[in-house]
Amino acid sequence: MHRTVRPLAAATTACLCLVVAATGATADEGFYVGLGAGLSIMKDAGVKGHASELYSPPMDATSEVDRGGAFSGAVGYRFANGLRVEGELGYRENDLKELTVREPGSLAALLPLPLRQAPAALDRLRGTRSIEGDISALSFMANLYYDFDLDFGLRPYVGGGVGLTRLSLSAETSGRKVVDGTDTVFAYQIGAGVGYGIGGTDGRPVVVSLDYRVYGTADPTFEGSLTGTPFDTEVRGSYVGVGLRFGL
Repeated sequence: MHRTVRPLAAATTACLCLVVAATGATADEGFYVGLGAGLSIMKDAGVKGHASELYSPPMDATSEVDRGGAFSGAVGYRFANGLRVEGELGYRENDLKELTVREPGSLAALLPLPLRQAPAALDRLRGTRSIEGDISALSFMANLYYDFDLDFGLRPYVGGGVGLTRLSLSAETSGRKVVDGTDTVFAYQIGAGVGYGIGGTDGRPVVVSLDYRVYGTADPTFEGSLTGTPFDTEVRGSYVGVGLRFGL
């Protein structure tokens, strides 16, 4: 988790400094750049092993992760009718917490070789066990949003986007590495928020926003480090954070 705190704190500090420096803005048509920072809250994820002749039935488990940090940058264009299109580069990271095992599958390789088929020994692998590591995502999204320009500088918005995410997963349990791999999959997000015009110079508007997203991906496939057996996992969650947009 500490690896996410430093970049998150730096991004948040930069945002606050820019907010203090800005005054009076409009939301005219034109290009803009955006920054965002906040929390990534991942849902518990199902973990399903692929079939294997040596380890049957395949692994069946659920992973739990801690809250993590997320930050992003975007370049976009706002039209006079309120639509915004943008390309967004984002990064988030969450530490792993627990793994609840229903069927050990290839996790049987954690046992000494003579015990890997012993029912009593396999039972000891079932249940909830601590797991160390993290899952991170580097994403590129194409987004479409619609701003509702209201009185008093308020600009609520709704929208979403699609793109690609490169997921990296590293985990160990009982002192042994069980996975260390990457996969690139389709990703999506939908969300809403509210912006507020806080200033700008030379006709370049500045908007601060409170943002909420629900995100997910196609199920990535990773290869287990113990036996090389592939497994699939789920990636679903939400994001809440703050953002700044600067007109160009």
